[in-house]
Amino acid sequence: MIKSNTKLIDRQLLNALLTLNLTRKEAHAYYTLVLNGVMTAEDISKKINVQYPIVYRTLGGLKNKGWIDSTSDRPKKYRALPPKTAATSSGNQQISTINESIGLITDLLETLYNEKQEMSLQEIWSVQSLDNVIRKICDISERTSNMIEGAVTGPIDDMTFNLLFGNIPAHISIIVQIIGPPIVDIDDKLKKHIKIKQPKFEMNKKTFPMGDFNAKTKEKFLQNVHGNRFISVHLLFDEKEALWINLPYKDNIVIREKVWANWIIDPEYVKLIKS
Repeated sequence: MIKSNTKLIDRQLLNALLTLNLTRKEAHAYYTLVLNGVMTAEDISKKINVQYPIVYRTLGGLKNKGWIDSTSDRPKKYRALPPKTAATSSGNQQISTINESIGLITDLLETLYNEKQEMSLQEIWSVQSLDNVIRKICDISERTSNMIEGAVTGPIDDMTFNLLFGNIPAHISIIVQIIGPPIVDIDDKLKKHIKIKQPKFEMNKKTFPMGDFNAKTKEKFLQNVHGNRFISVHLLFDEKEALWINLPYKDNIVIREKVWANWIIDPEYVKLIKS
């Protein structure tokens, strides 16, 4: 919270203003106007201890960026626009600029990128952390036309399962084999384009038999599973790309930052995974 007797701008507030494309001097000048109301450039110069010509240029920058108003008389008087109004306008301008840059980059570099990709097919890349793995799944899914085939090599929790598969576009069919209890709480959107397969084990085996599970039997299964475990999820995208995801668990919870995956675009490896 801004206090009327505060002379120095809070570091967190300063960083937020810098993120919205203000310079440090602009941030300090705007902050001073918010605290003190209508002021001249000379007033602000004395308040923030910056030379008048620099403050005058700084105020011009703030006005051009939509953070302040000024009068037309001499000397000019300046007033800070409401913070929410100014920040929202600045954010929208940046979003517009970013979208224009994305479009330009895509138009100019996409063809070159595709050509470079053709040169690097014999590759295996590493992806670190669960968040980055999910982003990679979304990225590959955009290039996938028909089907994603998957295999889960052990008891996976519902949340992680839905995170891994929940962002895949609905037009892509998903077939997943789970070596473990079937997922009970699949997201409703995901149910429409995913098919789960489970192997069945005999009752006399140590592995809990697969069948029509409910929450109670799944809970019983997890009681007999070591809470600290390591399982893998294998994904095959249109038989062209693959992700080999490794999930470490501690006390039945995935250690998100320790998740890692191999992104495979080597045709020979992809064939081996398919087989």
